[in-house]
Amino acid sequence: MTRASVALVAGVAGFLALTSFEIAHARVAPPPAQSGAALPEGEGKAVVEKLCNTCHGLDYVWPSQRTVQVWRETIDLMRAYGAEATDEQWKIITDYIVGNLAYLNVNKASADEFGMLFAIDEQAAQGVVAYRDTQGGFKTVDDLKKAPGLDGARIDALQARLILE
Repeated sequence: MTRASVALVAGVAGFLALTSFEIAHARVAPPPAQSGAALPEGEGKAVVEKLCNTCHGLDYVWPSQRTVQVWRETIDLMRAYGAEATDEQWKIITDYIVGNLAYLNVNKASADEFGMLFAIDEQAAQGVVAYRDTQGGFKTVDDLKKAPGLDGARIDALQARLILE
């Protein structure tokens, strides 16, 4: 077995471990079985399909219950184990996956994670975290809608991927 093959196997094993850990700790219902289903539409989908399929099938990408943080760690792991893409392609992959697949624990998320998922600037994201911390957390989606800088329609669209714990 070549060094690259060993690295790839180790990377996939780490990826699967992250998946199992995240599912066990997310406390959300698993998504419906969609083996072989197409990824959601969105900017960057073609890049994800092309590059992720070179090492593994899309079943490792979709469906999934990984949070923003776990997706970022997974992407970093794939890079470290030799998945090849340009810096621009890695950004496209990360933006697509976070924007279309990642879950967010709204009571534990960093400002950076809010910014990525809700496509808001750093100042607005920091405002959401500050509001959350002064309110003692978000107990409902309606509580989240009261946070400054967040769009209620975007919250509704992401509701299935928001974790309130």
